[in-house]
Amino acid sequence: MSKFYRYLIYKLYSKGLRKVGNAQITNVILTLTLTHFIQLMILYSIASRFIPSIILRLDKLYIGLFFIVFIFLNYYLFYNKEKWESYLNEFKNENDKESSKGTFLVFAYLIGTVLLFFVLMPLLFGF
Repeated sequence: MSKFYRYLIYKLYSKGLRKVGNAQITNVILTLTLTHFIQLMILYSIASRFIPSIILRLDKLYIGLFFIVFIFLNYYLFYNKEKWESYLNEFKNENDKESSKGTFLVFAYLIGTVLLFFVLMPLLFGF
C-alpha cells in the first residue's frame, strides 16, 4: 500500500476517538468507501459521456446496492487491526509541522474528491 494511503488511514484513525472502538473503525471505513465511491462515479460519468455505447445506464437502486456491497468489500479489504496499529507506529514520530501539513493534504484529498465530482457534473451533463 502506498505511503500516502497508509498516512490517510493513520490520520483518519488517529484523529478520531479511538477509545470508542468500532465506531472509529466504522468512520474510517465509511470515509474511505465514500471517497472511493465518488471517484468511481467520476470515472463512470466520464466514461459514459465519452463512450456512451459501452457504459450501461444504472438506476438508483443499483447504485445504492453497489454502495452497500462496496462498504463490506472495503471493510474486508482495508481493515486489519494489526496493520492499522503499525500505521500508528510508522507515523507517530512526526512533528507538529509535518502533522499540520499531513492533515492539510488529507483533507485536501477528501474534499477535493467531492468538489471534483460536483465541478465535473455540470461540465459532463450540463446540469
